[in-house]
Parts: sequence; C-alpha cells; structure tokens
Amino acid sequence: MTQTPDNAAGNRHAPASGSSRRALVGIWTGAVALLLSAALIVLFIPIAALLPIAAAAAFLAIAALLLGVRGMRSAVPRSGTSAVVVAAVALVVDLVLIVVMAVGVLGGNGLNQVEVRATGGPTFTVSFADDTQSYDEEWASSGWKQYTTTGDSAEIAVTAPDDDSDSTVSCQILWNGELVIELSGTGAVTCRYDAD
Repeated sequence: MTQTPDNAAGNRHAPASGSSRRALVGIWTGAVALLLSAALIVLFIPIAALLPIAAAAAFLAIAALLLGVRGMRSAVPRSGTSAVVVAAVALVVDLVLIVVMAVGVLGGNGLNQVEVRATGGPTFTVSFADDTQSYDEEWASSGWKQYTTTGDSAEIAVTAPDDDSDSTVSCQILWNGELVIELSGTGAVTCRYDAD
C-alpha cells in the first residue's frame, strides 16, 4: 500500500518560507539603513537639530534587524513583515536626511561652521553659545569646541580663575575655517565676531 504525501504538512512550510523571505528582506534592508544611519550620525554630530533624527533611524534599523532575526527563527509571518516595514521606515528617514543634507549643501542654507578656541592655565572658564544652548565650562590649559550655526555671529568669553586673576588668557574664533578674531589679555578676554 502506498502512502500519499500529506499536503497539509507541505502547506505548513509555505508560510514559514514566505516569512523567512520577508525576514531576510527586512534584515538586508535594516542593515543598509543602519549603515546609512551610522554615516549620517557621524556627519550630523555638529548639527544638533538633525542628530536625534539620524539616531532614531539607527534605532529603527536595529529594531528591524532584531525582528528579521526573530522572523528567520520562527514561523510567525508577522515578524518578517514587521521587519520589512520597520526597515523601510528607517531607510526612508535616512533618505530624507540625505535629501535635507544635499539641499543644505547645494542650496547654501546659511549654515556656518564655528570653532572657538581658548588658552589659559592651568584652568580657566569659558562661556559661549550655539543655536540651541549656552555653555559655561572649565577648560584646562587649552581647549576648543566646534558647532554649526545658522546665526551670523559668535562669541566666547575666557576668564582666569579667581585665585590667579593676573594670568594671561586668550581666545580665537574661526568662522567657516578662517581665523576671524584672536585676542589675549590678563584676567579675562572676550572674542566676538559678527559676519555682517
């Protein structure tokens, strides 16, 4: 007596196969999105407004990878589908950020690269601000900060410590890579630059 193959058993593997394919697509798409997000995070470190969006895209890409791996290991079709959807969202966010960056670079959107530098010692206080917040920090011997601004001015104030108020301190401002002001003095100096 011959035994006929169990069609139900064959059909049980079909959804798993489709789920595995979707999970694999989710893994690959998530990996591409994660690589793009990592590159964008590095590029957007000076641009505080866009950095959280790039980080969110990276988290979505990681979630897509995890869902894809889960979909590969299980026969649940939803995991593979979820991996594809989450990876696609991460990839779309990355592509939008790339377009924003390209428009900003090609359109000259008024972003200026600012670098503030100061020396003193052995410790001193600096005050400066970017587009999002102001900073009061203590630096040792020398220090610098870079940021991107849409504004047209920059300022840094350098103050010697109270117990050594006669020490020499100095400041510099580089605007789009060009040294625009440099001052030094005893006790405290303030460098300010207006692009207009």
